Amino acid sequence: ISGNVFQVYGATVSWMTRKQATVSLSSTEAEYISLSQAACDAIWLKNLLDELGVALHHPIPLFEDNQSCIRIAEEPRDHKRMKHIDIRYNFIREKIQDGVFKIVYKPTSEQVADIFTKGLARGSFERLRNKLGLF
Repeated sequence: ISGNVFQVYGATVSWMTRKQATVSLSSTEAEYISLSQAACDAIWLKNLLDELGVALHHPIPLFEDNQSCIRIAEEPRDHKRMKHIDIRYNFIREKIQDGVFKIVYKPTSEQVADIFTKGLARGSFERLRNKLGLF
């Protein structure tokens, strides 16, 4: 299950959870696919905000808690263990090189989207819920 949350100037404007269409062989692969899907959603949201006259600054930060996934996304070279991934997910690399996105490491304990994808202890749940602006 993948989840993402989009915040614009600190306000939550979009969130979603979805079942991944493919079976991943590793957590890094699952995170990479999720990151790519989040990038697609972010591009759609950016275009919507552009039409509404809300300016976003480039590069748009995408927060990721898997450091292997970040390395794979940021390095343009092919990774031997990721050859089998559908090529459509690799567009995230191009968007990073073009300066559209910047991948920022955020520890798992701070990932707001985890509220939608994981069973959390009450304290963690309440802390992340407050970051979403939902009370």
